[in-house]
Amino acid sequence: MVAHGIEYWTTHSLDKVFPDSERPPRARDGISLKAARNETEDAQVAIRLPRGVEVSRASYALTALAGPDGAEMPSECLTAHWQWPIYVTHNPPANRDPATYLRKAPAFFPDAFLEEREIRIRDEWTQPLWFSVSVPADAAPGHYAGCLTIELQVRDGDPVRLEVPVGLEVWPFALPDRFHLHHTEWFWPEAFVRLHGVEIWSEEHWAWIEKVAADMARHKQDMILTRFTPWGGPETLRPSLVRMTRRADGAFEFNFSRLDRWVETFKAAGVEWIEGGHVARRVGGWHSQINFKRFSVCDRQGDLIPTGRDAMPDEEFEPIVEALLKAVYAHLKERGWHGKYVQHVADEPSPENAESWRRVAGLVKEWLPDVPRIDALMVEELEDHCEWRVPQIQEIEGPSALQEPEQLWSYVCLAPQGIYPNRFLDYASIRNRIIFWLSWTLGLKGFLHWGYNAWRAWTGVPVPVPISPWTDATGGSIYCQDRNPLPAGDPHIVYPGRETICSSIRWEVVRKGFEDYEYLWLLDDLAGKAPQGAARRRAEELLARVRQEIAPDPATHTRDDQLLLATREQIGEAIAELWTDG
Repeated sequence: MVAHGIEYWTTHSLDKVFPDSERPPRARDGISLKAARNETEDAQVAIRLPRGVEVSRASYALTALAGPDGAEMPSECLTAHWQWPIYVTHNPPANRDPATYLRKAPAFFPDAFLEEREIRIRDEWTQPLWFSVSVPADAAPGHYAGCLTIELQVRDGDPVRLEVPVGLEVWPFALPDRFHLHHTEWFWPEAFVRLHGVEIWSEEHWAWIEKVAADMARHKQDMILTRFTPWGGPETLRPSLVRMTRRADGAFEFNFSRLDRWVETFKAAGVEWIEGGHVARRVGGWHSQINFKRFSVCDRQGDLIPTGRDAMPDEEFEPIVEALLKAVYAHLKERGWHGKYVQHVADEPSPENAESWRRVAGLVKEWLPDVPRIDALMVEELEDHCEWRVPQIQEIEGPSALQEPEQLWSYVCLAPQGIYPNRFLDYASIRNRIIFWLSWTLGLKGFLHWGYNAWRAWTGVPVPVPISPWTDATGGSIYCQDRNPLPAGDPHIVYPGRETICSSIRWEVVRKGFEDYEYLWLLDDLAGKAPQGAARRRAEELLARVRQEIAPDPATHTRDDQLLLATREQIGEAIAELWTDG
């Protein structure tokens, strides 16, 4: 306890610190981290104010860490963010067991990161600060030390200065720039039009897209969902990435300038794969037939050509889709981008519409024979019709042995719930991070989620009011009477700041999960190449324990934070040992 009865303590990145959290009996007062080069490692500082004590200004200062032999971890490698709790109205609808969520809703749950470096803290409140160190790829291995300084201006009292010791051990090995697990979170560029009032594809809009690209790259995302045609449907000439014009002779012309800027923006940030948006969808309800999505086409005068289903039969529209996809592929090939291009068909077909999905997927393969098809797909009879198949994680029963070009991924969304892992706001962080340990155990090649920034009202909200994730964790789906409400946080994992993309606990935990996967991949690779001996035997025993105890399958993974973190540290030590041994 410091002046004015204020308490503080430090904790690990899997902990969730609530507004009413109190200092644990054996809490630490310092931060102690271990990380590889080219890795980011995290911790938290929690500040608890007693009744009657308020802080009118809380700020922090980041200074360089002193390392071995005069080395230094510059302050630019250190970041911190005050956390903001999000009000959650309901726990996941299928979760009946209280052990499957942290607290009974309605309640506040910590998640969002604030842009502000200075905040106020009310009395009887615990305020967490997220702290990260991003270790450069060329950092000198060894021990670094310094402190994180927090200044608290107590209302009607003297200021309080907290100096939190920071220790960092940098291992001698480095994580690669390109990871071995693909990653896509679906980005909705129109969200900035709705919430920030920017004009679509204006320079202001492109500035936000650049921020998104940089944020995705920092969180190990290597694919970007790219919708070539507008999301507004055939009734509008809403600007799209590819402008398609029909000439008088019936042939088509294409303007790829926006698509080029889009791809160049993401590739420059490090997001290299182009994930072609879905070209087909249901024509009615969930089990209705699947057919090509209608989109707008204009004539040489810029006028809309009616392409809706009531104006143009399917057999007349399909050649338009064929022309678009073939032209996009030819352009990507001309730019040298075609080798990192995959194409969606239609999302989540059901057994009732599987045959119609198969027909559309066959046409896509006929038109784009060299392009892998990727889809969220759980219908067994369709498994041979999709090169990159993405089932929900609870549907995967054992390790995948698929060989290129086939790949098996996983995804989560509003399902699975209950005992299975997911990234919901009211879940323990380990149930988010374990997804990527399971990805390694199951031999998966990628992870997909639909909601990077779906900051909008969900279909069925009775009144068209603006929806902000800062105050509504479900996109307003709690108000829909014709469907189950979405679990909290399902539509988004980042928040709209005034100047930046605001991260979240869940987004940083996803990044840690990808780094964990790379640890496992690297240890497995090094152990396979190492000579017989004690170091190799320890590595193999550790990997076997991960498969058998830590992440054996989606239903029985560990829920123990300390066990996961201790195992992760042991993996790091084992990699360092094999790395040092050559």
